[in-house]
This record gives sequence, C-alpha cells and structure tokens, in this order.
Amino acid sequence: MKKLFKDWNWFEITLLLLSLIGLSLCFAFTKDRLWLSYIASMIGVISVLAVAKGLVSAPIICIIYSVIYSIISIMQHYYGEAIIYLGLMIPIDVASIVSWFKNRNNENSSTIKINKIHGLEYLYLLIGSIITTVAFYFLLKALNTSELIISTISLKTSVVASYLMLRRCSYYALGFMANDIVLIVLWSMLVVNSGLQFLPSAISFCIFFINDLYGFIHWKIEEKKQNNTNKENKTDEKYIEENTANSENVVLENSNKENISD
Repeated sequence: MKKLFKDWNWFEITLLLLSLIGLSLCFAFTKDRLWLSYIASMIGVISVLAVAKGLVSAPIICIIYSVIYSIISIMQHYYGEAIIYLGLMIPIDVASIVSWFKNRNNENSSTIKINKIHGLEYLYLLIGSIITTVAFYFLLKALNTSELIISTISLKTSVVASYLMLRRCSYYALGFMANDIVLIVLWSMLVVNSGLQFLPSAISFCIFFINDLYGFIHWKIEEKKQNNTNKENKTDEKYIEENTANSENVVLENSNKENISD
C-alpha cells in the first residue's frame, strides 16, 4: 500500500481524499445502504487515480473493481455492464498488466512510458468498435438487458477507452470521460426507479469524470516531459557519436603523420 501512494503529490492525495469523503458522506446519509456499491465506488476511485498517474500496478486495482462492479450490475439486470467488465475490461486489464510492465518509464519504473498511436490504428479502432457494438447490441437485446440503448452506448465508449488505455495513449481518458457521462445517466435512472441505495454508484461516476479529466491533463504533461527527455537523450547520443568520430579522426591523422615522418 505504501508503494502505491509513495509518489503521489499533495494535489493527488487531496483529490483522492475529497473523492473518498464525498462517497462516504453520500453513503452515510443514504437510508437504504448497499455496502457492495459503496466498496466498489471506493476501489473505483483509487483505480481511476492510479491509472491517471500511469502506475504500473493500476490494472490490478482495475480488475478488483471490475469484479465487484459486475456483481452489482448482474444484481440489477444490467447485463450489458456485466458483459463489458467481465468479458472486455478484465481481459484488457490483464493484457495491460503485461504491456505496462514491459513499457515502464526509464525515469520512474513505477510508471509507464506514454505511447502515441497514429491515423491507421484509429481507423482500425473505429471499425472494430462499430462491429463489436452492433454484435453486442443484439446479444444484450436477447438477454432483455435493462436500458438497452444506454448499455450499448456504454459498451461503445468502454471499448474505445479500454483499447487506448492498453496502448498507453493519453486519449484513453477522453473515452472514459464519455463513458462516465453515460453511466451517470444509467445509475441515476436506477436511483430514481429503485431507491437511494444506488446513489454512491451514480456519485462515483461523477467523481470518476473529474479524476479522468485530471488523468488526461496529467498524461499530457508526462507525455511532453518524456518527449523532451527522449530528445535530450538523442542529442546527447549524437554529441557523443560526433566526439567519438572526431577523436578517431584525430588519432588517424596523427597516425598518418607519424607514418609519413618515418
């Protein structure tokens, strides 16, 4: 636990504490309490901020959250959400553990190298997400999923965000922010229809939205730092190569002079 929080700055600690306090107050003032929803929300906040920091350990926390969130979704017949998290998010989080561990930041091994993807990969992502969304729409419809259209949109945004997170692209946060908005609507409808015990889930996605926004800003700052470091390293390497080449030339010239003298 100490390792998880050792590199957090005061702003991130404050953001985490305010998020947890907000959720706790919401839970405390709710008459019909669902402890599982509260626990999932607390773990979810930590996972979102861990991803926002680009911590290598973040996908592990995401897996724990996904399991609990899936159980809650199944209880409420939100099969779309359960399928998204069990069939999509957890496998991607497992793949992210491998990918993120292999691509750790040279300056800080507890965080990852941020990656850029380009036009053709975005096109493949668009096509893949459309195919997946259409296929899952009919599956969710067959399962009589509650709020079918919203669940399908949630799937679409989750596919995009999860892929970008796996690829270590800073735009993952925009995908999750879109997904947060969809899920705020979804769980708010459940609060209205079924009671305040689901209010922590609705509030948690409001908090996730704020934290994902921070994640986007933080990743962009880190991306710029990493790019500058890479440029400096390349400049240093070029300088060393040029000096080495010049030294070799001087040695060769001196050797030639000595041979001529002889």
